[in-house]
Amino acid sequence: MFKKHLSAVCNTTIAVRAAAPRRGAEHVYTLNGSRLRDVLVDGHWITVTVSEPVAQRAAA
Repeated sequence: MFKKHLSAVCNTTIAVRAAAPRRGAEHVYTLNGSRLRDVLVDGHWITVTVSEPVAQRAAA
């Protein structure tokens, strides 16, 4: 009656969030409890620092 079909499942998660526009050469923001710092290098934004959410909660 029913046939089982084997298929590969692909899943991509995309985070969409409201954010202030990036200005200057550095951008600091919080995403999912982690604090991130991005810098502008040769026209591309690169994340250079990520803090762990556990460390922030322990300090509070």
